[in-house]
Amino acid sequence: MLIKILQFLPVIIFFVSYKTTSDLILATSLIIGSVLVCSALEYLVTKTVSRLQIFMIAAVLVFGIPTVLLKDPNFIKLKISIVNLLLALAIFVFQVILKKNPFAYLLKKDLPIPDSAYALLSKMWMIFFVFAAGLNIIIAFYLPELFGVSQLSAENLWVDYKTFGNAILNVVFTLFCGLIIYKKYPEALNDKLNNKNQQ
Repeated sequence: MLIKILQFLPVIIFFVSYKTTSDLILATSLIIGSVLVCSALEYLVTKTVSRLQIFMIAAVLVFGIPTVLLKDPNFIKLKISIVNLLLALAIFVFQVILKKNPFAYLLKKDLPIPDSAYALLSKMWMIFFVFAAGLNIIIAFYLPELFGVSQLSAENLWVDYKTFGNAILNVVFTLFCGLIIYKKYPEALNDKLNNKNQQ
């Protein structure tokens, strides 16, 4: 529980600091500092830092430091899009070039579905990550032109999306993928559930 709090705390600090100051540069500097402190605390408690956490630290530093040094919020606004595109590219490289499905590698033991199902998951998530990257670009840069809102209102909406919207979108899409896989391969999933209940 403590680790989850430490991992989520920088996001809350970013959100609260922006909402109280409307200063995206300050909020970015605070998320950089809090990510480093929380990651150090996580390491002290667990003696390890997950690969995902290392990736997120790197993303915050790569996009956060130029934002603060150059006082240009466009860098931090691009972070979600670049991260999503990198995830889509990683899936493409593993699935198409290396011929190794990343979802099968991560889930095969716990989710005994056919290789075709894992291939479908890869395609769905590649499309989703590209969509999410494009959606972030629209929210971050084009709301005033598209909907006539002020620059400050658009920035407020982007902060809401960065903090909550993107995460909610990921959860909803994960549930959607689970439903699709269950509908296409119910036998495999039912067998897994039955085996788990018998243990």
